[in-house]
Amino acid sequence: MELEILQKLHNFDSMAWADIEGEDHHAIEVGRLSKDARKRLEEIKQDDVAEVFSFHFSGKRRIFGIRDRNAVKLLWWDPEHAVCPSKLRNT
Repeated sequence: MELEILQKLHNFDSMAWADIEGEDHHAIEVGRLSKDARKRLEEIKQDDVAEVFSFHFSGKRRIFGIRDRNAVKLLWWDPEHAVCPSKLRNT
């Protein structure tokens, strides 16, 4: 699992943001994050950002970070999709 994630992150390194962003990998407004995630942003003094970036792996697994020009500061490994929970459509 860890190797798969590292390989995918490595692949992103040679891609433009226009090629990365889409349905699976996208920005999320901080207001949509869980209360615990917003509190953690305050604790690490990163609460001045308007959005974080979500990288989708498989299933519920995500990595969240803060975009800074052509780079991302990685924040969280979220194996249970708890940082920004979503409701299933049509339920």
